Amino acid sequence: MERWALRRSLWRPLWRLLQRPIAAVFACLGVGGLVGTAAGFTPNSPEVQNAVARAVKFLESPAANDARPGAQALMALALLKNGADSNHPKVAWAAQSISAAVNRFGDPSRIDMDIYSTGLSVIFLVTLDPTTNGPHSLIVERLLESLLARQKSCGGWGYPEMQTGDTSMTQYVVLGYWEATQVGYQVSPESIERVAIWLMKTQDPSGGFGYQGTVSPTFVPVPQTNVYHSLTAAGLGSMYVCADLLGLSALAKEREEKLPPALKEVKAKTAKQFKSQIDPRLLREVQTRGKQWFAKNYVAVPPPRWCYYYLYALERYSSFREAVEGMSEEEPQWYNDGVRFLLEKQAADGTWQHDGGAAVDSAFCVLFLLRSSKKSIERARAFGAGTLIGGRGLPREGTELEVRADRVVVKPLLGPAESLLSSMDDLDYQEDDAALEAMAELPVEDARTLASKHAQKLRQLAGGGSPEARVAAIRTLAKTRNLDYVPLLISALGDRDPKVVREANDGLRRMSRRTSGDALPDRPTDADRQAAIKAWKAWFLAVRPDAQFED
Repeated sequence: MERWALRRSLWRPLWRLLQRPIAAVFACLGVGGLVGTAAGFTPNSPEVQNAVARAVKFLESPAANDARPGAQALMALALLKNGADSNHPKVAWAAQSISAAVNRFGDPSRIDMDIYSTGLSVIFLVTLDPTTNGPHSLIVERLLESLLARQKSCGGWGYPEMQTGDTSMTQYVVLGYWEATQVGYQVSPESIERVAIWLMKTQDPSGGFGYQGTVSPTFVPVPQTNVYHSLTAAGLGSMYVCADLLGLSALAKEREEKLPPALKEVKAKTAKQFKSQIDPRLLREVQTRGKQWFAKNYVAVPPPRWCYYYLYALERYSSFREAVEGMSEEEPQWYNDGVRFLLEKQAADGTWQHDGGAAVDSAFCVLFLLRSSKKSIERARAFGAGTLIGGRGLPREGTELEVRADRVVVKPLLGPAESLLSSMDDLDYQEDDAALEAMAELPVEDARTLASKHAQKLRQLAGGGSPEARVAAIRTLAKTRNLDYVPLLISALGDRDPKVVREANDGLRRMSRRTSGDALPDRPTDADRQAAIKAWKAWFLAVRPDAQFED
């Protein structure tokens, strides 16, 4: 494969010079189809964009009607990657369907969505809402808790009735973990390490990966069953992702090296981070064996078994490998082979269909053609134009910083928030935007400390400050999980400012840990407010029958 790539790179400049006259000759002869494709495809190639547009038209149509949560998430993810926003009907419907499926259960460990659907739902929702305090954050948190609760003793994920880990299912959990951490969610590093060890111990001696992993008692590979291209791409891609999550890859080191000097200094001063016990040399041996398997077994035409699912897994593995190894070829052979295959196989209605059905298979193909994983990696590793890895801009000058879970964040300061509350009785009291922002971003423990000292002032601010002050105070009180504040939050549902209403509703959902019902609309009506007040009062009376509510 490497020799072929070298020959292509040497011949490409000459081919580009010859391409136009050759294409003109074929056009005169009436030959259509793939003229000019030998020069290489990218996601921006007209042929690729046309294929994506036709597939997206299908995914947007009523004909793409797979009702499974995982299928809904996959189709909506493909639309998002192609530029759709949260108002797109199919995207909004997917988010609502997944929320409804999660809200049927109070305890995250009882969520009965299959592992495929759970992992894909996390990936979709954090792509839709790349924050940890947005309208879908509670659903993401519960899905992550569910995945953690259902991780098997072997370290992988799989069918509930089986003890073995399933390589196919596990890949979507691992990717979901990675996508969630990129926007600031906390994922158990012990869970990541466990699945990484499981992957290392379920690699076939050939370097491939099988279906239901047979765990080696050591790190010496033992034979696996059903070693296919699709499963090897799934297992090896997950191995690269785990290495990045654990800080054992060159991609993780590159992110640290790109930090501005001031942020490096902050990182050096922070508490000791989780240190993986995995020997990086063993990890690299797994990756090397896997690469050797693909070098020996790669074929230009995808194998017939789950071919479209395979292409998405191949794009993910290849994208992470390229990022780690610094491979920058714009038109890699594997992508061009996949594009040619898909252009030949796309049906007249814009679909691809094989093992997964038209909706799922077409979504897989769109994600492959768009280089979906590469887009995610580029977003995560970009520090250009003053952007931090979590997607936020660099903080204002003079702001204190800290690193949490390998993420650089603004350090919330208890001092400014406490000073603001202490000065509320002064005649010359004025709200301070920076102090309010610091209050809103306080971690849970600091929020509890602040509330224990200034409960009455927070109550006062929640009921009579500016909208920004009311939001900051309500968020702080909700973080305490102290049910004594529930009547105040229910009262805040009647506020005339929609930001305050949404904050109060989200706070109640966090405090109850039940996330019942969908989030309120951006501009709730009086009917929406009254319905929410009635529902939350009923819940609280069931918890505290003698509860008294504020006017």
